[in-house]
Amino acid sequence: METFFDLEDVKNRINNDKEYQLVSRFWSANIRFKVEEEFYFMEIGEGKVQKFYRGTSGFDPYDIHIGGPKDVWLKMLVKTPKPFYHDWFAASFHHEFEFGGNLESAYAYYYAILRIQSCMVESAFFKKGGT
Repeated sequence: METFFDLEDVKNRINNDKEYQLVSRFWSANIRFKVEEEFYFMEIGEGKVQKFYRGTSGFDPYDIHIGGPKDVWLKMLVKTPKPFYHDWFAASFHHEFEFGGNLESAYAYYYAILRIQSCMVESAFFKKGGT
């Protein structure tokens, strides 16, 4: 079954991203991503993505929740998004999108979260055959 994200590619891109490595040091968090009614979980330990997987047992822990409809995700996962699709936080104010959970952790590591989004954009772009 095909997943919305290329899970292994996203994980590798994030863990190899030099900017992410710089801004995520010491960060440990669980992020829940929602695309329509499908859940994805990213476990981060000491700044490294340990796991990124699809599916839920209903008891998966998460600190930060990011999600929304597939059509909003698709507008954000492009090389040059339109205004307020460029950032998950901005999208939560202007579109049908959610950014919540432990906002203290999210704000403290906001640049790491932005790098995660950038790596997801790169993965989606190259998956579509971009150069």
